[in-house]
Parts: sequence; C-alpha cells; structure tokens
Amino acid sequence: MDGIMVAEWVGLRVRIIRSPNPNFLGIEGEIALESQNMVHILCDDGNRKIVQKKGASALVCGSEKIIELGKALV
Repeated sequence: MDGIMVAEWVGLRVRIIRSPNPNFLGIEGEIALESQNMVHILCDDGNRKIVQKKGASALVCGSEKIIELGKALV
C-alpha cells in the first residue's frame, strides 16, 4: 500500500486501473466510502459507482501511487 492506510482512503481521488470486471476499468472519482469488500466512488457526474475490491487496483490521481484494493488490511 506504500504508506496509504485504509482509513486514509476516503477522500482520495482515484482511477480504477485493474479489475476482474471490465466495467469497472477507468472509473474515476473520489472515494466516498470503503467497506470490507467494496469501495464507493463518487464520480464527477454525480453518480456513485460501487467497485468490488477483490482483484482491483486504483491509481491515486496526481501521484504514481497504486492501491491494491483487495489486499488491504481492514
């Protein structure tokens, strides 16, 4: 996780770069809620997307940090 703790995920702007579900790829927005299995992302258009964490990775926008969502400790 390169120094980003789960508690700090809420409020981060991210883009999904890896997911077993191709419909999740490219989703970008602010993490609004994080649970054991899902991440809720608030997109710029106002829609909320719910992304399964298992097998997913997100790029933190404005940096080169990658969060492996499904491997984080909660």
